[in-house]
Amino acid sequence: MKIKQTTALILATSMAASFASAESVMQPFNEKGYGTFSGRLQSVSMYRDYDNGANAYSTTLGFLLKYTSPDWSGWSLAAAYNGAGVLDSMDYGEVTNPGDYLVSNGRINVLNEAYVNYNFSDASSATVGRRINNAEVFRADDIRQKSRSIAALQAQFNDVKNWQFAGGHAIEQSGILDTGERWEFRDYGKVFGKSYDTDGVTWGETTYTGIEELNIAFFDAVAWDVANLFGIRAGYTLSEKTEILGYYRNEFDIGRAATYHANAVGLSLVQKVGTVRLEGGYFGVYGDGLQFNPFTTGFNHALGTSLMFYTDTFAGGANSLYLKATTKLDSSNTILYTLLQYTKQNDQVVLKHAGELDLIAKQPIGENLTVCGKVGLGYQDGPDTFASDLRLFLTYAF
Repeated sequence: MKIKQTTALILATSMAASFASAESVMQPFNEKGYGTFSGRLQSVSMYRDYDNGANAYSTTLGFLLKYTSPDWSGWSLAAAYNGAGVLDSMDYGEVTNPGDYLVSNGRINVLNEAYVNYNFSDASSATVGRRINNAEVFRADDIRQKSRSIAALQAQFNDVKNWQFAGGHAIEQSGILDTGERWEFRDYGKVFGKSYDTDGVTWGETTYTGIEELNIAFFDAVAWDVANLFGIRAGYTLSEKTEILGYYRNEFDIGRAATYHANAVGLSLVQKVGTVRLEGGYFGVYGDGLQFNPFTTGFNHALGTSLMFYTDTFAGGANSLYLKATTKLDSSNTILYTLLQYTKQNDQVVLKHAGELDLIAKQPIGENLTVCGKVGLGYQDGPDTFASDLRLFLTYAF
């Protein structure tokens, strides 16, 4: 991946400016009690290369600024802006939105959050407007310059001992890929790839923690005229270092959608070895491919964190084995992450084996700056193809 000298100069100047000014500008204002500003300046560099001759790179510089008001008798409001420009890319100057091709790392310009919130108590609240939701049905997945956000009426209730309840109705969603219009707020018909508009997504989820060794969540989501989702996610602690994880979801068509039915089952074992957390197990999809997946609403499972999804993990008939390892080095606060997965696809047309290896290292520098490098390597057979995915994140948070 080649970054022009002018690009490097712009990036270095922008970073230097943020070091010098972010804290001195924001902190005095935040201390006055008029609300809180926070945000980040971030560069994202990506390069992908496939055996079929397709390859691309792109570097973006993004800016996130969020304001949260003080609490007025339980009421508050907030807004967050996400913007990013392309500093350099393989298709720069050749298309209207450079950085789109292959890496989905292009320009964005969106008010990603804008909501009014009311706190019923210290543990329960309701929100109307655009807001990031990171729970069972929806996931934030901040994998480029912005998180997934939903335009919704949503609420959460945590006042009942050992229970957490949440739910609402979403009418639009902004996606996580900075390409085309997928980063904009769109009707759920477009989010799910349909040719028609829909009435959004209605969902509810609950978590129970009343049994000391057990953590279990139930969730249901209705994507009107698309699919209904019902799911269970559970974790059972066998000992201080060992845990069993279980996962099940069922999806079926509703309304005007074409006939559709899918089941997904997962079973994993977590084992702590020293400072390393190992997780390994099985995940399979039976019937059709999943509509609620990492490219639509998000997916709360280890296999929802792949870099390329080169194995088609969420397709109908996919059977996957995976092993994940995470650790933090106390001496340097370095975070290391590895995900290895193997998937077998089997249908009437093709028998395909595929694998992906993802390596991530994240290093904090001081209190506000982090550097994160990611490497993804993929393989498919039928015909044999290899792919690589390289990413570098430089993030200054304030």
